[in-house]
Amino acid sequence: MCLLSILVLLTTTRAPLAALPEVLHEPLPPDPQEDMAMGVRSAGGGMAAAIHTPRGVVSAPDPTRPPSADDTPDSLPTPRLELAPDAKFAPDNDTHRPDVLPYEDPFTPSTAPFKRLAAFDGVDAQFNLVVSVTRQAPWSTHAVAAPDGSEDLFYADLVVDVKPGEGVRVPSVGPGAKVLHARLGVGPTELPIMLTRDGADNWFVASDRSARARLVLEMSIPRATFGGDFGDPGWSDLPLPSKLPPNVAADANRVALAIGVSRAQTPREDVKRLVAYFRGFSSSEERPTGHADVFLDLAMSKKGVCRHRAYAFLITALGLGLPARMVMNEAHAWVEVNDGTLWKRIDLGGAGRTLDSEAVADNIPHEPPPDPFAWPSDAERGSDMASRARAKGGADPAARAASGTGSATGNGAAQDQAPVRVPLVTDAERRGPSAVTISGSDGATRRGSALHLNGAVKTGNLACANVVIDFFLRDVHGGKERFVGSLATDEVGAFIGALVIPETMPLGDYDVLARTPGDARCSAGESH
Repeated sequence: MCLLSILVLLTTTRAPLAALPEVLHEPLPPDPQEDMAMGVRSAGGGMAAAIHTPRGVVSAPDPTRPPSADDTPDSLPTPRLELAPDAKFAPDNDTHRPDVLPYEDPFTPSTAPFKRLAAFDGVDAQFNLVVSVTRQAPWSTHAVAAPDGSEDLFYADLVVDVKPGEGVRVPSVGPGAKVLHARLGVGPTELPIMLTRDGADNWFVASDRSARARLVLEMSIPRATFGGDFGDPGWSDLPLPSKLPPNVAADANRVALAIGVSRAQTPREDVKRLVAYFRGFSSSEERPTGHADVFLDLAMSKKGVCRHRAYAFLITALGLGLPARMVMNEAHAWVEVNDGTLWKRIDLGGAGRTLDSEAVADNIPHEPPPDPFAWPSDAERGSDMASRARAKGGADPAARAASGTGSATGNGAAQDQAPVRVPLVTDAERRGPSAVTISGSDGATRRGSALHLNGAVKTGNLACANVVIDFFLRDVHGGKERFVGSLATDEVGAFIGALVIPETMPLGDYDVLARTPGDARCSAGESH
């Protein structure tokens, strides 16, 4: 449209052509919406110049941007985690909850704190977690996204130190993700690239040259990987997991008996009970002891933060014959379980209090499907850490990008802005309890189906952004409450989403109740 209007102006102007200034080009501001509609591809790597997310259209990172001196390679070791291809995870019994955790966020939309950096699917006789099949196989960097819209799209922007003949671990957005396009390079110079993965779906990148390079990926992944209903397979429908050593299997059987899970039940029922048990753990300043090994100490005491829960869950699940993995990064740990169709991400909680990451605050968050499993009322989900990091960042990331403002690491006037100040809890308490309003919900629903909810949370006149809301169904006759799930508010204090009604919920009439624990700015409150 701009080019057409310029041509019309030139042909209808009576002035001599020599009197007009010579126009070589007219700069046009980038328009991600237009790029996506026209199918524009980026100059380097051939990937889509923009993708659509539930929070709006986002532009691709620049594949030709050279790594700077401030870029930290994503291939460096992280706290408690070595990144060599044959790395092991050694258990510990330090079960106190950390306050602040570092986090690098390479994905858009942001999956924080669920960057899939290292996965383990086996156990050795010393109770260390290992990868059962370490052999790496190459795979395509030119996959095709599902045409039915069942997959979510992501970009990755990574800095890696590559060496000839040596695979370097890189993170992925989730199990079973596909790479649609990839570009490895240093500035305009593109390097040869090979992507490989092992039996636990850990990703590695290799090249035939030594360099600190930028790796930019366009990826897709089934949306159902991140939540929604867990399948109902028979035991014969599941992939065979790695076998436990006899001493580990004996301990795993002891824990399974204590929880009440066995192969006499369906895999779906066992997973539900395992999730409920390990989400019921709590952090503790007292290290659990008293048993023959650290696995029994953790599993039988129900003490531990995220890595302890995921570790003990994995061993117990493998002992039952459930295909499972423990996944972790520098800030969080969780599990994946195969439901006969997909590997499903399951957060067991136990997260730290805060992510130390300006990148998370500045990034558009990914919105997963509803969690099908119940949470204890005092749970600390992984998503809570990311919500607090975004709350510290202030406005909606998309709004900051549109207005040209950002964090102190941005450019222009953003560096001169005053820091965001978060009121103390006492300030929120002075304003009284938060008001949780439910402005819309389904009039009737069925067991096993979704209950659609929307509303808002405020403390006085303050919109409560990025706070968690727990939902309960209360029997109008007996008054008994049943927890059904949680949602979170957006940057203007509103929430909208759906929760799966448990299939075990008795038929009847229920009031929908909503409660929030609040945060540093907003006090606790509930609906009325």
